[in-house]
Parts: sequence; structure tokens; C-alpha cells
Amino acid sequence: MESEPKILLVDDEENILRSVAKTLFREGFDVETATGNQAAYELFQEAQDEGEPFNLVIIDLNMPDFAGNESKYAGLELLERLKSESPGLPVIANSAWDEVETAKKCIDKGAADYFVKGRNDEMLDKIQKVLGLAG
Repeated sequence: MESEPKILLVDDEENILRSVAKTLFREGFDVETATGNQAAYELFQEAQDEGEPFNLVIIDLNMPDFAGNESKYAGLELLERLKSESPGLPVIANSAWDEVETAKKCIDKGAADYFVKGRNDEMLDKIQKVLGLAG
């Protein structure tokens, strides 16, 4: 790949957003961030329109939905919208909950993978695999 993979990171918790973005920058990724569904969707559309789409989107599940209401599964709403417009776009879901049922729900909706927040090594492994960068 001639340039760094472009990742859209979506999380409504500013500290987590900054921390994960910093980790991804250090790994050589080009990262843009959004704090909710609407902002993320606008960045996604902008990137598509400019012919520089994201290579991967990482979404939090529990954040404000498109109407601005806090929802445990708001990220699934974003996932569905992204996948309907760009079926080949890999999306990885993350959550504070280590729940098999939640992970299954994400995969069923089209997520490429799922990880639990705070497990950065696991996250990086999954990103490498999803982007085909794993050695």
C-alpha cells in the first residue's frame, strides 16, 4: 500500500477517542475521528465524495444515535448505514462489554470484527488482519 491506511474512529468518549487515535497514529495509520453517528456519517460521505474513502471504520456501540439520543446500540445504526452505501467497507465494532451476544449482533449486521475497549494489542491485530496487513 503506497500510503497509510485511512481509518475513521468513532467514539463519544473523548479520552478513549484521543488514546486510541494516538495508538493508531503511532502504528502509521491516517486517522480521523468523530464523536457520534451524524459526524461520522458526514466524514464518511465527504471522504467518498473526494475520492479518498476510508479503508476501515472503527465504531463504538454505545453513543448517541442519529437523533442524538444515547443508545446502547447506536453504533449498529451507523454500521448498517455505512454498509448499505459501501458494502465492501470493513467496519470493526468495539464496546466496553465483553458479551458474545453483542459481538454476534455486530457480525450479523456486517461488521468485519469486534473487540472490547482497552485491549489495544487485540485491536491492532484485528485491524492488521482486516486490512490484509498481517504478516
